[in-house]
Amino acid sequence: MMKTKIVISLDTNFFLAKKVVDICIKEGFNLFKVGHLLFDTEQKIINYIHKKGGEVILDLKFHDIPSVISKAVEQILKRYKLFAFTVHTLSGSQMLKDIVKTVSGTSPKTKVFGVTILTSLGNRDIKVLGFKASMVEAEVKLLAKFAQKNGLDGIVCSPKEVSIIKKFCGEKFLTLVPGVSIEKNNSLDQKRTLLLKDMINEGADYVVIGRAIYESKDIGYTIKTIKSHIAKKFHN
Repeated sequence: MMKTKIVISLDTNFFLAKKVVDICIKEGFNLFKVGHLLFDTEQKIINYIHKKGGEVILDLKFHDIPSVISKAVEQILKRYKLFAFTVHTLSGSQMLKDIVKTVSGTSPKTKVFGVTILTSLGNRDIKVLGFKASMVEAEVKLLAKFAQKNGLDGIVCSPKEVSIIKKFCGEKFLTLVPGVSIEKNNSLDQKRTLLLKDMINEGADYVVIGRAIYESKDIGYTIKTIKSHIAKKFHN
């Protein structure tokens, strides 16, 4: 089992994102998640991260017909050297297979993570949306197996589904896990969450932390706190 690696989410403005990158790189964190907020307005953040020696997970959650997404992914991979990017598993088998083929021919080392059920959704939400499974965990499990069958490297899931996925899909199938906080999370848009200190027994490969860092009054102190948790929990 690989050691859990922290991914720093940069869902903020460009100038604050640069500050976060500078501090994190200095403290030994070099993997950053860039989503729509920055990519749609300040794509230069990717070049900035690379210039500083970091790597990027592009979290655009691609979701469209196969031919459109394959072309979009190909163009992005030609422009940027990405560590990984995300797609919606609900886009279907053909789209996932086409994306895997595109990555193989354009940037073979880039990982593809399939989004399962967003951490903002709970059991009531998936019932309203018409999913067959009555529990989020059951639906995530089905989508994880679907993603694995279609050649993806791993999935995006909440902290509460990691151990289930590892048992069902094997240790080598990767998990990218948002919804992890340093202290109790009172966020209104995250329902399936867990504290970083409680992740030790879950076996997550990549743990995403963002808001706790870029909204912190002392980013440097927060990063050192995360580092301390890792030293105590993940590397003992």
